[in-house]
Amino acid sequence: MTTRPPSAAQAIRDSRLLAILRGPDVDRLADVAEVLVSQGIRALEFPIARPEVLSVVTKIANRLGDTAWLGAGTVRNVADAQRAIDAGAAFLVAPSMSMEVVDYARERGIGFVPGVFTPSEIDAATQAGAEVVKLFPASSHSPRFIRQLLPPLPDAGIMPTGTITREDAREWLDAGAVALGVGSDLVGDSMRTGDYDAARTSAREWLKIVADTV
Repeated sequence: MTTRPPSAAQAIRDSRLLAILRGPDVDRLADVAEVLVSQGIRALEFPIARPEVLSVVTKIANRLGDTAWLGAGTVRNVADAQRAIDAGAAFLVAPSMSMEVVDYARERGIGFVPGVFTPSEIDAATQAGAEVVKLFPASSHSPRFIRQLLPPLPDAGIMPTGTITREDAREWLDAGAVALGVGSDLVGDSMRTGDYDAARTSAREWLKIVADTV
C-alpha cells in the first residue's frame, strides 16, 4: 500500500470519494475498510452514533497505519469530537455546521468536514477553513445547485453526500463537486454478508467512474 496523502482533504479530493462505512456487524468494518484502501480509496468515514464504533476506529487505525485517513462521522458537538480524536480519528465529519466543533478541530490540528445545506453555510464553512464541505442531504439538491453556486463561491470544495449512486455520480462531479460521499452504493451487502470480493469489485468500479469524470 502507498503512503496516504498529506491531509484528509487532499485524500478526499485525490480519490474523489469519501467511503462511508456503517453496518450491523461492527467486526466487519475493519475488513471492509482494508479492502477499500487496498483498491485506492484513501479516506474513510465511520459514523459514531453507535458508541462501539469508536473501538473499531482504534482497531482500523492501528491496522492501516499511515495508508489511509480515518474519520469519525456524525460528530455533532465537542464531546463527540473529543471521543473520536481520542479513539484515533484523523478527521471529523458532521451532518451540520457547528462553529464550536470547527474551532475545536482547528485547535487540535484535526481536519473537519462540516455538513452544509445553504449557500450561507457553505460560505461560512469555507471561510472558516474547511477545504471540503459535505452537502447534505444531497438528495434534496441537484447538480444544478452546485453549478450555479460555484461562480460566486469558486473556492468551495463541495462534496455531495446522501443517496449518491453510480447513475448520478458523473452529473454531480461534472457540475463541480470535488468528491462524493458514498455509503451503501459503494459497500453494498458486503458489511452484512462478508462478501469482500464484492466490496473490492465495487471499489474498483467507483474509482473508475470518478476517474472518468472530467
